[in-house]
Amino acid sequence: MRNAVKILLVLSTVYLTGAFAEPRGWGIGLGSFDGDFGAHARKDFMFGEVQQFEVVVQGGLYNQNKWTGRFDADFHYIFTPDSSFRLYPLAGLNWAVQSKNNRLGANLGGGVTFDINSETRLFIEAKYVAGDWDGFAFTGGIYF
Repeated sequence: MRNAVKILLVLSTVYLTGAFAEPRGWGIGLGSFDGDFGAHARKDFMFGEVQQFEVVVQGGLYNQNKWTGRFDADFHYIFTPDSSFRLYPLAGLNWAVQSKNNRLGANLGGGVTFDINSETRLFIEAKYVAGDWDGFAFTGGIYF
């Protein structure tokens, strides 16, 4: 029953984000969670007339002795929305799946994006995941 509630919470977040936001680009990247490396894909959704708020939904695979699926939904408050260099704090939810183990956590951190051109931008993020599976995550990649 607990797993069903966790899955419902993640799916509800994804659905509500898409219903009230303007979709932006897709991104891919590489990352590390407590020294274990992996790759992920992400999608952002912008809010507001000046696009100062966004929600980023991402999923990835990391090798932590076994392959682990990590899914995140993070809220970003962008300090400089009109700049090509955007700095933001983030807060969100994390759900990790390894074999038959499901773990839920909360994300807290920050990041930066840098526009290369109108379609492409780079990103770097650092966050702490607190909960059933504590750890520090660092990711970087590109939006297209």
